[in-house]
Amino acid sequence: SSKIFAAHEFGYRRITVERPLRMSYQFSDERIEELRYDPGALNAAMKWVYAEYGQNWSDNADCDLYGSLSQHEEAIRKHVKKHFEGLKEKQLKDLLSQQTWLDQKAVMLKAWQLQKALGKAQFDNMNGYEDALKETGIKLDAKEKKQITNAVSWKNPQAEKVIKKIHTTRQTGSITSHSREGGNPKIKANPIYGLFSVNGKIVEYEPDSDLRDYENIALDPTRPVNEVNEAYFTREVLPHVPEAWIDADKKDAKDQEIGIVGYEIPFNRHFYVYQPPRDLVEIDADLDKVSTEIMELLREVHS
Repeated sequence: SSKIFAAHEFGYRRITVERPLRMSYQFSDERIEELRYDPGALNAAMKWVYAEYGQNWSDNADCDLYGSLSQHEEAIRKHVKKHFEGLKEKQLKDLLSQQTWLDQKAVMLKAWQLQKALGKAQFDNMNGYEDALKETGIKLDAKEKKQITNAVSWKNPQAEKVIKKIHTTRQTGSITSHSREGGNPKIKANPIYGLFSVNGKIVEYEPDSDLRDYENIALDPTRPVNEVNEAYFTREVLPHVPEAWIDADKKDAKDQEIGIVGYEIPFNRHFYVYQPPRDLVEIDADLDKVSTEIMELLREVHS
């Protein structure tokens, strides 16, 4: 039989659900030692080279031998082509370049300096990391800082949430409609959209991309989009993930409302007719009948 549906009955709005990033950091010996090697494609090959040819290298600043591989180039090339097939010629040249090794050594030595200033303890609040680095007075360029940070930090669900931004009570610039009051832009606490009230301030947290999720919410043209989204989110998401929020920046390109509109035709939902299973008494009777037939066949085989 045919059915007639309105177009919106096949539509949904996909919202992006975020959860806060939680990170720890520690300037441990093991983590700092990893900075000796490039964090990218050369990492494994550099570790092999260092184990094979770095015994006489010193971490002292005046060690001229550090990273010098010219005498071993042929052997290294042969081994790399056999065991690190993914490396291209340019990467192989970088591996053999003394400057590559010296650059990594310089980053590692700065990390050792930071360890002397900050200690080896584990910190479960990444929000103090930037200030801690500044207080040491050790100069880091953007690349060095990024590499060191990646080496000494990790995601930890037991750590404090990483703060992205702390809002003042008023700020200029465009903001989403749900945080307007009158004609003056004003940030207000709204946890559903990631604006949390913390100690009298409005705080946004960094999202954890590994915990990002999506929810498809059925279109309802009789109600405002935000009302539909918020009701669904409050009912279906928050009870299970109380620290989650909706990413208000993920909007549909056409109507500029929060959530991306999509369509699907769920045949089962609209056309499937439920067929209740047979009564258990009937099923048991059939099983008994089949069992009897099997036993009779077995008797014939053995007779």
